[in-house]
Amino acid sequence: MIHAQTYQKLLTPFSSSSLTTHYFPRDMVFLLRCNVDDGELTVTEEPRGDSRGILNAVLRCTVCKAGFRIEDGIARMLPLQLSREVRHEMGIRNTIDYDCSNPKPFVPPAEGWRSALSDRLEVPAHLEALHPSPSHLVLELACGDGRFTSLISKTGARILAVDFSINALRLLALRLPPGAKVGRVQADINQLHLASRAFDRALTLTPLDSRDERMNMFHTIAQSLKNDGRYVGSFEHDDLNRRLLGLPQVRRYSMNGILIEHLTTKSLCLESAPYFSNTRVRPIRPRIPLAAKLSPSFAGPILLLAAALPFVRHLGELLLLTAQRPVRPPVEGERRPGNRLVKGIYRYYMRRKHKIASWGEETV
Repeated sequence: MIHAQTYQKLLTPFSSSSLTTHYFPRDMVFLLRCNVDDGELTVTEEPRGDSRGILNAVLRCTVCKAGFRIEDGIARMLPLQLSREVRHEMGIRNTIDYDCSNPKPFVPPAEGWRSALSDRLEVPAHLEALHPSPSHLVLELACGDGRFTSLISKTGARILAVDFSINALRLLALRLPPGAKVGRVQADINQLHLASRAFDRALTLTPLDSRDERMNMFHTIAQSLKNDGRYVGSFEHDDLNRRLLGLPQVRRYSMNGILIEHLTTKSLCLESAPYFSNTRVRPIRPRIPLAAKLSPSFAGPILLLAAALPFVRHLGELLLLTAQRPVRPPVEGERRPGNRLVKGIYRYYMRRKHKIASWGEETV
């Protein structure tokens, strides 16, 4: 449970003069895989780096020998072939959302996404569901400029932060607290390959463009999580307001802006079910007329209460997915535990017959 005092401590600002988190941690290179053939990567050239990590280096696939670079502490894993929609969104992110030509401390807008009220409704819910700890290795996809990365890093967890916007990753480095263990990766989520069963937690804050892209992302996350790992993701909700007003499920945030799809609780459960055995979906951040006109100290408790009420909660603009027990495809020749009693009786029986305990061609 994320209590109010803990949340305020996480939000405590830090001095930009003490920032030193620009290196890519050496112990995170093993997490990256070649986006051509999923081969492991090794450092073959390292013109700049020290005990703190890698600043500039060349990574090479051990299988196909394809090369990738770490530049200014960012692993550049972005493939050459990108969809038109990805290129369109990447252009918006780099030139408008994350312009770093003159970086300044982030100032929350008065209303809307990333406002003080929005953070009060979204951030504690995500962190409570994720529940990171100092021993955890966290995968964060679509990390942006570090809205959640900086908060998670304050818990002591190590983070592999992935985004396709190079400017977002540059801004992220400026907003991390001193001593944060964060590896920044520029990559397309749709073509991302990572080490299997390596992460304790995974977080995403992107609806992606289509069902196929989301299911591909679920597959990537399920493969990269440990058996006891946990995934938390938020998605745009086809909420009650939108359904009653007859608004489209697929739209753009603005004219010629970023494409998004609004999901229902049922559709999100169906899409994630093939990859996780245990899922929970609940609406958060309800939109209630006039509530946003109140001060965050008044509106926050009212909207948090609304998010817990049976009918009113369907006004929530976001769906929060918590998923556990990743589904693994069967591996050829991998044995299962079976039943110890049955195996013991069968082996005893075969020994009495002076035979090897086998079932057809398979040894028991």
